[in-house]
Amino acid sequence: MKRVFYKFIVSVLAILSFISCEKEVNNIKYPEFKPKWDISGYLSPDNLINTILLSRNLRNYGNEWQFDDMGHPTVTLSDGTNLIDFDSTQMRYGGIKRSDFPIEEGKTYTLKVKTDKGFNAEASCTVPFRGNFDLEIDTTLRKYIYQDSIVIISVQPDFYFTDTKGVDNYYMIFCEEIRYNSDRPQSPYINSLHVGEKAYFNDKGRDGLRLKLPLESTGLSNMTDSCFLKIYLLNTDKVYYDYQKSVDKYNSGEDPFTEPSPVYSNITGGLGIFASYTVDSLTFRLK
Repeated sequence: MKRVFYKFIVSVLAILSFISCEKEVNNIKYPEFKPKWDISGYLSPDNLINTILLSRNLRNYGNEWQFDDMGHPTVTLSDGTNLIDFDSTQMRYGGIKRSDFPIEEGKTYTLKVKTDKGFNAEASCTVPFRGNFDLEIDTTLRKYIYQDSIVIISVQPDFYFTDTKGVDNYYMIFCEEIRYNSDRPQSPYINSLHVGEKAYFNDKGRDGLRLKLPLESTGLSNMTDSCFLKIYLLNTDKVYYDYQKSVDKYNSGEDPFTEPSPVYSNITGGLGIFASYTVDSLTFRLK
C-alpha cells in the first residue's frame, strides 16, 4: 500500500514540476515588419472590365490586424501614351471598363501606386499577341444500357490546338461542362472538368506542333436534355506562368524539412502579381 502511495506522490510531483516550468514570456522581440502594398491584377483585351485589387500585407507575428498608416493611395495605369488614374474604391468595386481604357495586344502597361507616406509600388506587363490556335474537340463514346431502359454514354473528350511557331508561348486552360435539364429548377448546371495535364504549361519542346490534351471523361444519359463543353485557352505572359508555377510548388510543400518556396511576385516595392493574357474559346455540343 505504501509503495502505491509513493508512486502516486511521485506522479503528482512530476506533473506539478512541469506545470511550474510554464512561464508567460512578454519580452519577445518580433522581427521587423515592413508594410507593403499587395497587388493582384490581370489585364486582357477580352475582358469587359479589368479588375485590379489593392490591399496590405499582414504580419506574421503579433497582431496581424494591426495596420500601419500607409497614406491614401493614388493609382495610375499607363500604356506609354494614354494614362488613367483611379482610387482604391474603384479598384475594389468597379474596375477598369474596356470602353474607358482599352487593353490591346502587344502593348506594355505600367501600374503605379503612390502615397504621401512614401509607400510606393510599381509593376509592368506586356499583353501577348493572339495566336491562330485552330481549337478542336474530338470525342470517344462508349454506350451502356442498364435495366433495359437506362442508357448511359461515357464520353472521353480530347482537346486539340496548334502552337504558334517561333514564339515562347505560355498557356492556361479551363473546361466547363454545361448541362440543361427541364426537370431540374437549377438548370443549367455548370461543372468544371479537369485537364489531363496541369492547367498551366508552356510550349518548350513543342514549338509549332499540334497539341493534344485529354480532358476529364464525363457521362450522358437519356435524363439530360442537352449538354455542352466550353474550353477556354488563355495565352498568357511569362509572369502569369511563373506565378502559377510558384503557387503550385508552394502548395505542394508537404515535407517539413524542405526549404520554403516563395510565391513569385513582379511588384517592385510591394507584393503580388500584375500579369496579362488573351482568351480563345470553343463550345462543343455533346448532346
